Amino acid sequence: MSAAAEHPLRLTSARRLAVTDEAGHLADLVRLVLLTGATERLHRPGFGPGLGASALFEPLPQLLDGLLEMRTKGALERELAGRVLVDRITVTRLGESTLEVTVDYRPLRPPGPAASVSARLEA
Repeated sequence: MSAAAEHPLRLTSARRLAVTDEAGHLADLVRLVLLTGATERLHRPGFGPGLGASALFEPLPQLLDGLLEMRTKGALERELAGRVLVDRITVTRLGESTLEVTVDYRPLRPPGPAASVSARLEA
């Protein structure tokens, strides 16, 4: 599975149509929800957990980590309802200006093995 999100349908270098597998597509959807900042989408300002620069410039005590975990879980459950079951979310501070968010989830449609996606947000 690649670290960058891919469109489910794309052209290969050989100019043929390629399709991302279901597990890879679902991981891409989770990653896109994580990386979408507050008000970044014009017609859906509530999309995403808002883990962008505003969260990075706050001091990150344990209470803020818990708040970010709750906002992330809420955004994933709202945007990917019926597709994933979120098992655990971990927010880790890496240095002064970097957050790493790890989401452990299980695909629901179609059912599949547990998976994990990480996203790193830097100021």
